[in-house]
Amino acid sequence: MPRNCYPLCAEKRDFMEHNPAQNGTDFYREYDPMVGIGTAAVLALFFFTITINGCIRCAVRKYKMHKFYKEIRKAEADNQKKLCDNV
Repeated sequence: MPRNCYPLCAEKRDFMEHNPAQNGTDFYREYDPMVGIGTAAVLALFFFTITINGCIRCAVRKYKMHKFYKEIRKAEADNQKKLCDNV
């Protein structure tokens, strides 16, 4: 039984079902949209987690850099003050 796209399309084989769908209408007749919705939700949750993780890491890094440079400026000011007192 040749299909419309005979020379180019691969033969559909689904060994998990004893009577697999032979065409698109058969497949979508029994298709459960919650499968796609669940997959989309998992992917969105993964993307959201990675994005939030990156934002938090960036904010922590910026805070640590700010704190470090603040201490450096304070140490330089104290050092300048000591040099001026010695002269």
